[in-house]
Amino acid sequence: NCKDSRGPLSETMATTLPLQGREVLLVVLTVVTLWCSALLYLHVNVADKTLNGFWGTLPSAWDHPEPNYLVSHGIGEFWSVLTTIPVAGALLFYQGRRFAYGPKVMLIYGLTCCMYTLACFAHLTLQRHVFSTTVTAVMSNALLTFVMFSHVVHRALQSVLLRLLIVAVSEVLLIGTVAQLPYAINHGGVWTLFIVQAPGVFLATGLALMMARLSTRKEEKTTYDLVFTSGCLLSSAMVLSLVECLIGFEWGYLQNFWGFPYLHVAIHLLEQLGIYIFGVGVAALEVLLLRPKDFQNAKVSQLRWLIYFYCEPREPSKDGKCSVTATPSPTEPSGGESPPLIAEFINGALDRGLTQRVEKRPEGKGTTLQKRKRTQSPGVASLAA
Repeated sequence: NCKDSRGPLSETMATTLPLQGREVLLVVLTVVTLWCSALLYLHVNVADKTLNGFWGTLPSAWDHPEPNYLVSHGIGEFWSVLTTIPVAGALLFYQGRRFAYGPKVMLIYGLTCCMYTLACFAHLTLQRHVFSTTVTAVMSNALLTFVMFSHVVHRALQSVLLRLLIVAVSEVLLIGTVAQLPYAINHGGVWTLFIVQAPGVFLATGLALMMARLSTRKEEKTTYDLVFTSGCLLSSAMVLSLVECLIGFEWGYLQNFWGFPYLHVAIHLLEQLGIYIFGVGVAALEVLLLRPKDFQNAKVSQLRWLIYFYCEPREPSKDGKCSVTATPSPTEPSGGESPPLIAEFINGALDRGLTQRVEKRPEGKGTTLQKRKRTQSPGVASLAA
């Protein structure tokens, strides 16, 4: 139980404190330690490298420019695995629980963690079905975001039926492309990643820019600026992905530095950062634009270099409406004493009542005496003057 000089803190107060550096560090260290421990176990216990790789998946249509099993006999693409550890997803999920953004946002954050976990396993094993599932999960997460939030873009998209129809058609095209394209062309895996992801990223970035420029309220501009920033990072990753498709297998890695795939690592880092900021933007969209009455003190905050979305949920009152949870002030008295502000209000009300009654009396000695007494009261001194 958290305590301070005033006694125990309520649960609401404890969960609405600003994000602390030690929390971020704990989340990142936990995720990285778990994954690195598993990778170290594989590295130590896998001694022999077979012709088709430890996982038996070579050759693979989803193979990336990074040389396979070069750093470890048990890890297909070592550097790609390291840079897809779900750090962004874990941070978002923790913040979603911490600030209670709501079930829609938490669903997106949970799927973000899942898709990055799948990406780790895909680069670890180079297994075709894992890669196909990963790409499908990435785009399905984007389509889910479209279903839940795209109605803020245009009135036509306020129709749930229309949004579901668009998503259904997109899913059919997505699954068909992922099932066929990687095996139809040379280096089909990396080309599929670019072809499937890039159009949606570029379109969403353009829409975010348009919405940011058309915004008339501060809340709207804050939200769309976040989404646009995320889109710029993800669009940069898509441009590098095209470069990787064109020259990555010849020039996209450093053979003398354990096959370090600098292009693909840059893509992964841009994607992690872009998806994290996108997650912050989704929280802002839900809290600032769609459910502003359910939260208070909502704003984009910064912890050194890390931005996050801070808000305080309003607690429902007995009549079912949301009410602001008051935070005790250090100046509030304990026990049954009336707070100073309340006492001043009561005294002022009484004095105003006395003033009105005296003004109705005829001028005389009693009135002069009463006025003199009233001028001695702090609540109406200024009024009498």
